[in-house]
Amino acid sequence: MPQRMWAMLTIGLAITVSVLDSSIANVALPTIAGDMSASPATAIWIVNAYQLAIVMTLLPLAALGEIYEYRRVYRVGLAVCTIASVACALAKTIRGLRLALVLQGLGAAGIMSVNAALVRFTYPHAMLGRGIGLNALVVAVSAALGPTVASAILSVGTWPYLFAINIPLGVATLALGW
Repeated sequence: MPQRMWAMLTIGLAITVSVLDSSIANVALPTIAGDMSASPATAIWIVNAYQLAIVMTLLPLAALGEIYEYRRVYRVGLAVCTIASVACALAKTIRGLRLALVLQGLGAAGIMSVNAALVRFTYPHAMLGRGIGLNALVVAVSAALGPTVASAILSVGTWPYLFAINIPLGVATLALGW
């Protein structure tokens, strides 16, 4: 039981990081566009870059998880997402931010693509519904909290802090996942 709790904490933290990134960026678009003097048409590609990277690589990364081990894809995805968060926080141009978000989306896809498989191997068959339900709850709460977290951060800091919060979360989750 304690081992399962640690595993679900790790899985939950990683999926939280990847889901929060999507909803946080949506709230910050006007702020980021203003700071970088970007048009609305250009700024929307901040969110699109992240989402498209996830959508395009979700299935191939799930297949890689099947071939090379789910935990390996998960760890690499989490590491890429964390490193890309540093690049997002340090981005000085809209193009640099979009490129960093594509990289972050690739990392998030690595996390999301094997998430259900990791839950499946964490819970015995008789308790699988509980694990999937808990995972769905974490995803829903993360998506709902994203705008609130973004607003709270933007009320006291600048937009790079939106991406910087992923760094300690990502490092802690990597440590737990190892």
